[in-house]
Amino acid sequence: MRNWLVVLSLFVGLQSFAQNEILGTWYNDIKSSKIEIYEEKGLYYGRIIWLEDPANSDGSTPRVDEFNEDPALAKRELMNLVILQELKWNRSEKEWQEGTIYDPNNGKTYECYCLLQEDGTLYFKGYVLGITWLGRSTVWTRA
Repeated sequence: MRNWLVVLSLFVGLQSFAQNEILGTWYNDIKSSKIEIYEEKGLYYGRIIWLEDPANSDGSTPRVDEFNEDPALAKRELMNLVILQELKWNRSEKEWQEGTIYDPNNGKTYECYCLLQEDGTLYFKGYVLGITWLGRSTVWTRA
């Protein structure tokens, strides 16, 4: 009985490890920003913690969310902006699903899922209208 409990606890521990492999700091696909992925109440989020070009062309004012269609949101700074929201770990699919990802380069929010690839990169698929083939993908690397 005790051996069975040890095996069960190891299995549960491995599952927890797998779902938390997403945690940490990642470069976006063109290495122009770093995103910190963190867990909060069982859901996963990502915020911008570094920008290659943190200031506007004037060199003194911080970059803002200029492409957002909402005038109030277009004034918020990109630094510390949460761009990845409410991803849930799906153990059977071995991927994080049902979240959203925001692209500050066009001001659009997409439904998304992501998975950790064998080479250690993080593959994201952003899509609209619930149709996964109606979207685009990107790959992030660990920072």
